[in-house]
Amino acid sequence: MIDIEVARTFLAVIETGTFQGAADKVHVTQSTVSARIRTLEDRLGQRVFARSKAGARLTSHGYHFERYARTIVRAWEQGRQQAGIPETFDDMLILGGQYNLWARFLSQALVEMQEQMTNVAFKAEAGTPLALSRLLSEGLLDIAVLHQPRLRTDIAVEHLMDDDLIMVTTDPKGEFEDRYVYVDWGEEYRDRHAQILPKLMEPRTTVALGFFGPSFLIASEAAGYLPRRLVETHLAKGFLFEVPDVPTIAYPVFAAYQSESDTDAIQPALQILREKAAATLSGNLAPHFWA
Repeated sequence: MIDIEVARTFLAVIETGTFQGAADKVHVTQSTVSARIRTLEDRLGQRVFARSKAGARLTSHGYHFERYARTIVRAWEQGRQQAGIPETFDDMLILGGQYNLWARFLSQALVEMQEQMTNVAFKAEAGTPLALSRLLSEGLLDIAVLHQPRLRTDIAVEHLMDDDLIMVTTDPKGEFEDRYVYVDWGEEYRDRHAQILPKLMEPRTTVALGFFGPSFLIASEAAGYLPRRLVETHLAKGFLFEVPDVPTIAYPVFAAYQSESDTDAIQPALQILREKAAATLSGNLAPHFWA
């Protein structure tokens, strides 16, 4: 039988491309990584990596073993989670989402899940698309809600909605070019932005992935592209103003989940996410709790 840490280390080498990178990722020495991979190869009777100065790449035998290694790690994590469910609940759901998606959308979805799924315990995580995808592939998340999912054969992906990114400004007259902050929403957004606003591709200030929301723009008397769901309340109260005649940019939101998971809570949770997405698109999402 393959030890769980051996399987985890094997996957870390795949993800980082080097034994040293895997050592850093799983918090052991490089010699320990080498020893674990030797153990794996001895038990399989096959080489799983071809090593060179450039790093480590999968052999055909390693490629075929990868999905089984993921199954081993996932089964362990799911078993560990199930064993940790409080006695008063029948199941546990671990929900992850990008930072900006927790504001108003996922937070309200989680409240709804707690109200409807009374026999389920919950754990919530926030992170970048890369981190969430990794946690999902390792069985550490049941559902990840994010803008840019990493596609894998064992992960199902469902399009929930398109976030409408709109240009907002703190200037009541709608001026924005003199105070523009570039919010980097990813590669597809950059391409679309370059088409419609090429003169604003090199602003003074750039922030990543929408970590800085309406409060940052308001405090700095700035302008930028933000999701409509985040700024509706601020628009209504006159703290921000939508810039006319500037195109809206559609930014897809996806739910990714384990396609072979035994967690019964996934499907009802997905249904609640669909309902909250529909409410967002129709403008019926509840306002921020402080509004």
